[in-house]
Amino acid sequence: MNDTLEFSRSDVRRVWPVPGAHDDKYSRGVLGIVAGSEAYPGAAVLVVGSAIRAGSAFVRYVGPRRAQDLVLARHPEAVMYASTDAGESLPRCQAWVVGPGVADHPDQDAVIGSIAEAGLPMVVDAGALVPVARARASGQCAATSDQVLLTPHANELVATLRALGHDVVAADVTQDRVGHARLLAEAAKATVLLKGSRTIVVQTDGVAVSLPAATPWLATAGSGDTLAGIAGALLAGGLSAADAGASASWVHARAAELASGGGPISALDVADMIPAVITALLVDGPGRG
Repeated sequence: MNDTLEFSRSDVRRVWPVPGAHDDKYSRGVLGIVAGSEAYPGAAVLVVGSAIRAGSAFVRYVGPRRAQDLVLARHPEAVMYASTDAGESLPRCQAWVVGPGVADHPDQDAVIGSIAEAGLPMVVDAGALVPVARARASGQCAATSDQVLLTPHANELVATLRALGHDVVAADVTQDRVGHARLLAEAAKATVLLKGSRTIVVQTDGVAVSLPAATPWLATAGSGDTLAGIAGALLAGGLSAADAGASASWVHARAAELASGGGPISALDVADMIPAVITALLVDGPGRG
């Protein structure tokens, strides 16, 4: 990873959006979320919860009723939309998170397609990676590369590259993570966050940054959903895709470290620690990278 720059605590502190006296819930950035499904409703709870804890003052959630009920039970401040209604008229949002936990839901797929066609800033994860990458590669999406953040793990990177016509296997990515993240960034005309013990964020111009190593306990179900929520909050708050992805990864890793204390954690444990990490980031002086 010699050809990457280090993204540190001071970098996160420099770009993190902080509300002012004249801000309201709209000016701070409204985030739309298309996540979860009948099969994976918990993904919706994790994305919404981490976005709110990361600073989203207004979250609009689009998804099936079961997921809506679970989200409202934990986060009554979130506003619910049925996928059919959102597909006909997209709720007004500054940015979107699309794809976590979405599985075989045509109405949600249609909403994701509408968001992509509208050229809106978005964090793209899991079930939305392949269709959005294909649409961007074919020129169907108007958003610029610094407004779109793709967040695959290694296996999803392989699947997405193969869907774009590249003959890639898992061993190739293991051997050259940065190079293959750059390949996807160029092909999909988007910023790419490749998740792993050392997360990297790559822009279409080839610039790559790496994050400090995270605790291995962060490799747990739902971890990517919490990361997507943090990144979405930052994208809605006005950050570029690269700064949103790198800053979200830094906070995500520190929240996991705080929650773990050296032992096992759940994705909800990580989400619960996000406000404490942000408070320490903004209030304390310079600290560990």
